[in-house]
Amino acid sequence: MKKLSFIVMLSMVLLLSACSGNGGGNLTKDGKENGAGQESPGQKQAEGKQKTVAVSVLRIDRFLENAVRVFEEKYADIRIELKEYKASDGTGTSGMAMEAADIEKYVQSVTTQVISGKGSDLILMNNLPQDKFVAKKLLVNLYDLIDKDSSFDQDALYPNILKASQDGDGLYVMPLAFSLETAQGNTELLKQANISVDKNSPWSWSQFKDVAIKMKQQGEREGYYYNLIMSPLLHDYIEDNYAELVGQGKPNFDSDLFRNMMKEIKSIYDEGLLSEGFASDAGEAVVQIVGIFSPRGALMMPSNFEYYQKPSARGNKEGVPFKSMYSLGMNSKSDVQPEAWEFMKFLLSDDMQASPDLFGLAMNKDATDKKLNEVLQQIENGTLEFPFPEDTLPDGEMTKQRISEIQKLISEAGARKSSDIKVLTIATEEFESYKNGQKSAEEVSKLIQNRVTTYLNE
Repeated sequence: MKKLSFIVMLSMVLLLSACSGNGGGNLTKDGKENGAGQESPGQKQAEGKQKTVAVSVLRIDRFLENAVRVFEEKYADIRIELKEYKASDGTGTSGMAMEAADIEKYVQSVTTQVISGKGSDLILMNNLPQDKFVAKKLLVNLYDLIDKDSSFDQDALYPNILKASQDGDGLYVMPLAFSLETAQGNTELLKQANISVDKNSPWSWSQFKDVAIKMKQQGEREGYYYNLIMSPLLHDYIEDNYAELVGQGKPNFDSDLFRNMMKEIKSIYDEGLLSEGFASDAGEAVVQIVGIFSPRGALMMPSNFEYYQKPSARGNKEGVPFKSMYSLGMNSKSDVQPEAWEFMKFLLSDDMQASPDLFGLAMNKDATDKKLNEVLQQIENGTLEFPFPEDTLPDGEMTKQRISEIQKLISEAGARKSSDIKVLTIATEEFESYKNGQKSAEEVSKLIQNRVTTYLNE
């Protein structure tokens, strides 16, 4: 029998973008003035002085630059100040090291400012300790603003994503875009191996391991890899159990729960069931663990692949896992909250959500549907380039089915994957010594426990 590979690709994207804004006057969901004869803030400029809304971001991107430009053209009495944080100018430093340094500087600088009662009016919350900010009442409950604003069209957004983005009963961070975490399975290879996986049922990494063993028994194929995989899998385990490991600011890494996680992850690689890196040919993978970061990416999948539930540490049905791409919080100490809220609404408007520069799946339902249909038209017209052999290209009918499937996945999204980047960094650093056999699981779990405790008490 022809040898099959069991190559799993775990894609981890660090979002190094940011968000900023402010605005005045009432905006409808498409960003236009609310009321035919109503004065805009620009018309009232002569009556008051210009207000500035500061926004802390990791990096400034084209989406934000364009949003600020368009918004300030409409509302001349409001100025948007994007405050970017970088550890260096990027010269003489490797890409990953530079990104890590930038994130560390952003987290440390913004956290210190906000906790001290300062900080920007709007804050890009990706990578920041959101639970700590909420516990210390540093962020505005956005539901309080939504309830008072009849111009805000909450129905235009995905309600399940909003609900899953809550902390308790409050919404302290507004997602502007999100990604889905899914698995893509090669149906032909699974069928050849006589392996059946229910695409609609949740499964655990332990169950995934059983499937991998069956595939391995049928042979292996050599591939070329980059060493990027094991740590993201550790992140996945921690995020799946974040409430138990870090909930209420009480670390629980010195526990059998976490030690068993480490042991299972290491055994998966030690037994050769996952490759420590990316395959040179994605078409040879049996299962790929990938994120859906755009409508285009969601539909650019070979015809012999299907979407499956992503394996999780628990294997429970908690809803399709998702991550926020742009997450904006409002500083509770801000004295320009009305203006900051108007800009946040503007970023959620039809026009801005439809922007091709917005990274992720848009929170605005119409904008996401529009982008999915644009890709469908390109596939039907033969103008969309695929990096796959012609005999595996999806046709228009298959693409329509996939659009329905993507919309269903979005509607079922309910497991928000979030965590403190500093906690993940600590766990990753100490896990290396266990991965390499230098320290035991007990030693490493205690080291992580001590370091995380110290960090959370700072």
